[in-house]
Amino acid sequence: MRDFYLFLGAVFLLVLGVWAYNAYKEHKINSFKEISYKVYLFEKGKLKKEEILKITKGTPFYPYVLAKFGNFQEIYEDIEEENMKKFYKERLSADFYLNKKYGKALENLKEIKKEDFNYPSAKSLEAFSYEKLGKINKALSLWSAIKEEYPNTYFGNLSQVKIFLLKEKER
Repeated sequence: MRDFYLFLGAVFLLVLGVWAYNAYKEHKINSFKEISYKVYLFEKGKLKKEEILKITKGTPFYPYVLAKFGNFQEIYEDIEEENMKKFYKERLSADFYLNKKYGKALENLKEIKKEDFNYPSAKSLEAFSYEKLGKINKALSLWSAIKEEYPNTYFGNLSQVKIFLLKEKER
C-alpha cells in the first residue's frame, strides 16, 4: 500500500510540474501579446517614447523599438546574440554613412570578419565609404575583391556595375 501512495504522489508531482510549466509558458505568451499590443499603440501614436522604452526594456521587442528611434549603438550594446550583434554593427555603420561620417563607418566595419554572414554587404559599405572619401583606388580594389569572391551574386553584380561606373568617371 505504501508503494501505491508513493507512486500516486510521484504522478501527482509530475502532473503538477507539467501544469506549472504550461501555466508559465501561457503567462509568458500573454505578456508578450500585451507588449506587442503596446508596440502597436506606440506605432499608432498613442504611447510616448519614454513609455514604450520602459515597457519593452528587457524584452525581444526592445531592439525593434530602439531601431524605430535610430538608436543603433544602444541596440548593438544591448544585444547578446553574435549574428544579430554583427547585423546591428553593420546597421550602425550604415547610419554613420548616411550621416556623412564615413571615417566612423569604416572604423566600425573593421570588426566584421570574412566568416561573418554579412561580410559582403559590409565590404560594399566600406567601398562606398572610401568612394565618398575620394579614395577611388581603395574603393576599386574592394569592389574587385567582392566581384572575385562573390561572382553571380547580388554583391558580385553590384561590384561589376560600380567598377564600370568608377572607371568611366576617371576618363
